[in-house]
Amino acid sequence: MDNDMMDNDSPMVKITNIHKVFPPDMHVLKGIDLEVYKRETVAILGPSGSGKSTLLRCINFLEEPTAGRVEVDGIVIEAGEKDKTRANQIRDIRKRTGMCFQSFNLFPHMTVLENIIEGPVTVLGQKRDEAASYAGQLLEWIGLVEKRDEHPSRLSGGQQQRVAIARSLAMKPKVMLFDEPTSALDPELVGEVVEVMERLAKEGMTIIAVTHELHFARDVADRILIMDKGNWVEQGPPDKIFNNPDHERTRQFLAHIL
Repeated sequence: MDNDMMDNDSPMVKITNIHKVFPPDMHVLKGIDLEVYKRETVAILGPSGSGKSTLLRCINFLEEPTAGRVEVDGIVIEAGEKDKTRANQIRDIRKRTGMCFQSFNLFPHMTVLENIIEGPVTVLGQKRDEAASYAGQLLEWIGLVEKRDEHPSRLSGGQQQRVAIARSLAMKPKVMLFDEPTSALDPELVGEVVEVMERLAKEGMTIIAVTHELHFARDVADRILIMDKGNWVEQGPPDKIFNNPDHERTRQFLAHIL
């Protein structure tokens, strides 16, 4: 983590004592705390079913936390509150958090360009020309300008995921959440998506990534957190986690995936 990150007074994302219980009694998150600072890249690793994706979805309230508090860019929401103000706060948090899923979730009946401008036009109220201009810049940035008028079915999985990232960036988020964005891709297509994530990190985007891509975790992340059974096992810089982990559970997990 660089000094600029440490100099920030308050985290970009702060979650406090987050619990998530799915009925009847599946306790998936067990009092999770996390602080992520501006321009920091955090990679979350852990075995399947440990709660990693649920945690991401609690940050932008795609899942309602059972208990705890979420803060994104100064917007604070307590779990369990139900009123109109809270609904507006959730909308504001979602405007600040771009999310990239395992599946690409592009609208199949829309072109690449239409997919990217849909959010800015309908949610942010941008004029179509303005949104299209920025979408063109994003398509150039991800190397897919020539695909702007294609439909998703004409794209490879890696291209679709890059478009999905551009669609999130079109909303100009403060934080990007990645939920195993390469897990649905053929191995030869993984690199092109990881490269876009790496460029995002280098350009200063705040990133929280649930991933099994060890290259990204080792070479790009400022900090790695290991989750198991709804709790943090340990966290630290990549060199520490990969080369000298403190906990046997971390060693077992890394031995399984390395």
